[in-house]
Amino acid sequence: MSDYSPMTDIKNFWGILTILLIFGLSPIIAFFIGENTQPGIFLGSSATIAPFVILAVIARFSMLKDRESLKYPIYLLLVGIILVTASVSFFFGLVSLLPPDIIFSEEIDPGVFESGIDSREIITILLLFLACAGSALISLVPLLRGVRVYLASKLDFDPFSRLHIVALVTIFAITIIPLVPVTVTGVPPYLSETFTEMINSDGTFLEAAVAVDLYTLFWTILASFAIAGLFTKRNLGETLHRLGLTRPGTKEIVIAVGFALILVAVFYAVDEVIAVIWTAMGWPLTDSGAFEQFLVPYMTLPGIVIASVCAGFGEEISIRGVLQPRFGIIIPAILFASLHAFQYNWDGIISVFIAGLVFGLIRGRYSTTVCAITHTTYDFVLFLGLLLGFSVI
Repeated sequence: MSDYSPMTDIKNFWGILTILLIFGLSPIIAFFIGENTQPGIFLGSSATIAPFVILAVIARFSMLKDRESLKYPIYLLLVGIILVTASVSFFFGLVSLLPPDIIFSEEIDPGVFESGIDSREIITILLLFLACAGSALISLVPLLRGVRVYLASKLDFDPFSRLHIVALVTIFAITIIPLVPVTVTGVPPYLSETFTEMINSDGTFLEAAVAVDLYTLFWTILASFAIAGLFTKRNLGETLHRLGLTRPGTKEIVIAVGFALILVAVFYAVDEVIAVIWTAMGWPLTDSGAFEQFLVPYMTLPGIVIASVCAGFGEEISIRGVLQPRFGIIIPAILFASLHAFQYNWDGIISVFIAGLVFGLIRGRYSTTVCAITHTTYDFVLFLGLLLGFSVI
């Protein structure tokens, strides 16, 4: 790098070492102290985020002078993340297809397996596997120089920066692969009969759901700051600016709340239009009853406040804050929609995508803070409506 100096190297080294220790050790400590304890749940909530942070900070470190050899473990970790993502999607696709006694049996009983599925489901499972494998391969497309250069001509990232290359491949992976289960099976995994039975029979899930969301918000914000370069490239003020986080005044809060209330009305109409189109085409709609059952753990006033804040600030800081400045409005909006593919059918996914575009425009016009307040208020109104007996979808 042209701005390389020994002092820059030391600053990056200690910053990266600190981040690696925090995100690398937290899941391990959680495993040893017990996942059913509050400290264990808190530390364990970092597990799904840690690989992405570790990948990002090592990729940044590899761009320093004489660190070129780090590209090999970086790409190995990247492939590992893609394979795990594909495996998780395949498993949840199976959850949508197979009954609980097969999914959660400790031993495979051939008799139960043969009686539990038919030849049509076997074909669907094969398609599910092939689709997960294929989407994993497609996610590697940004490694092609021509693809990166073309996208960079439309967006604001460096097609030759290893950090940006890794980020783009990761975005492709976690955008494309999670869409596979609902596309192949026609049922969002979280709304499937098997998953619903699992959460209803698991008291610990119901008790821990809200706490896990709150802890995950903490780790998501910490991860967003780390990926944006806090203490490895930028100081705190620079990182806040990079993420679009500002101290909101009264005017910004009023604007955000006003946008949220308008969006509630707008998306009520949008969802109705989408439902009419989906019904006319004979496509499956999101099961509102199953979705409301999925939200049961949050159906208290504190629960909906926590859920709204976690979704609003967690998703906006990580997607609109971290990604939008580099990858524009559309790609993060697609990713935003894909992250909801386990809980919505395609009607809901399209609605979330449109919402993502709107949030992206708000982020571009104002700030991530205004966007996060808008998103939080919007979710709170919907959840409050559900708590009061009105359907949110």
